[in-house]
Amino acid sequence: MFTVSQTSRAWFIDRARQAREERLVQKERERAAVGIQAHVRSFLCRSRLQREIRREIDEFFKADDSGSSKRSALCIFKIARKLLFLFRIKEDNERFEKLCRCILSSMDAENEPKVWYVSLALSKDLTLLWIKQIKDILWYCCEFLKQLKPEILQDSRLVTLYLTMLVTFTDTSTWKIFRGKDTVNPWPGETPALSVQEHFDSSLFSRTAPCGCCTVFRQPASAVPHPHHVCACSRDASRHSDPGGEWALSPPQFHACLSS
Repeated sequence: MFTVSQTSRAWFIDRARQAREERLVQKERERAAVGIQAHVRSFLCRSRLQREIRREIDEFFKADDSGSSKRSALCIFKIARKLLFLFRIKEDNERFEKLCRCILSSMDAENEPKVWYVSLALSKDLTLLWIKQIKDILWYCCEFLKQLKPEILQDSRLVTLYLTMLVTFTDTSTWKIFRGKDTVNPWPGETPALSVQEHFDSSLFSRTAPCGCCTVFRQPASAVPHPHHVCACSRDASRHSDPGGEWALSPPQFHACLSS
C-alpha cells in the first residue's frame, strides 16, 4: 500500500512538471509568433511607406521637369528631407541626380529669393536643418564621385554635376542672396558668408571619411585638415602619391582647389 501511494505521488508530480513545461513551450511559441508577425508587419509598413515616399518624389521631379512652375526653396528642402530619409545609393541614384539638378537650377534663378535653395540658410527656424541637409547631400556627392569613371561619357556628366554641387555650396561668393544690400544676418557679429562658410568647414571636415574620400579630392589622407578624418588608406601610405603629406591643404586652399 505504501509503495502504491509513492508511485501515485511520483506520477502526479511528473504529470504536473510535464504540463508546466508544455505551458512554457506554448508561451514561447506564442511569443515567437507575435515577434515574427511584428517583424513582418513592420517590414510591410516600411516598404509601403518607402514606396509612397518614392512615388511622391518621382511625381515632384516629373512635375518639375515639365517646367510648369518654379519650385520654391522650401518645397525642394522638404522633398530632399524625404529622399535622404530613405536614401539608398543603388536604388535612388537617379532621384539624387534629379535633386542635385533641381537645387542647382534653383540657384540660377534671377531675382527670386524664395526659389534660391540657399535662402533657407537665412531662416532662423531652418538654418540648422538646412546645414545638416546640405552636408548630407554633399557627402553623397562625394560617395558618387568615388564610384564614377570620368572616361565614360555618362559618368563624366555626373562628375561635372556633383563637382558643381561641391563648388557651389563651398564657395559662398557665388550665392546671389549675399549680393543684395538688404540681406539679414542671422548670426550677429559675423558676415553671413563667413558664418555659413565656417559651418561648412566644420560640417564637411568633421565626419569620419571612408577610404575613397582621398581619391575624390585627389589628395592624401593627411590633406584633409581635421583630426576626425580617419580612413583605411591613411594607414597605407603606398596608396597615395604623396605618403608624406607634403600637399596638405588648409580649408581656404581646399576651397580654392574646388573653385579652380
